[in-house]
Amino acid sequence: MDIEKIMGEIIPPNDRQHREGFNNIGLIEKLTAAEKTEVENKLIDKLKEPDNSIDNLVVETLVYLKSEKSLPFLYDKLNYNYKNKLTKLFLAVSIFEINMDRAMVDIAISSFKKVDNKWDFIFAFYYLSKFHSPLTNDLIKKYVNHRDFLISSNASSYYDTNLS
Repeated sequence: MDIEKIMGEIIPPNDRQHREGFNNIGLIEKLTAAEKTEVENKLIDKLKEPDNSIDNLVVETLVYLKSEKSLPFLYDKLNYNYKNKLTKLFLAVSIFEINMDRAMVDIAISSFKKVDNKWDFIFAFYYLSKFHSPLTNDLIKKYVNHRDFLISSNASSYYDTNLS
């Protein structure tokens, strides 16, 4: 097992050419249990890197692996002040998907309230919808009739009428 080769396939360079339309689930599913453990450890090492940048694919892969070992590092990443207002929201939903920590709902809502770019709302609604919570759903609902069509359209697509 050449773990570096596997890592290169699972986490390609972070650019449009290598990641547009990319999905690593099929690659992960082909790994043995031992290889998955090695990959998990390597991904956690990437979280430990001293810069505060977040590679979403690394985190998404750890979520897919339901990596409990990554949680201390993901929680730690919540303490940073990121330029991108969606980063904490993304981290909160990622942690929630691993361990169902309901405290992440409040962090997500707080992060969402800082979103001020209409393009960010698209991702924000997507992330909020992953909580399947009446609290986050009610927040999305507030934007269903927004005057900006892009915002209202995306809010409508992520608003779950079954949660209201």
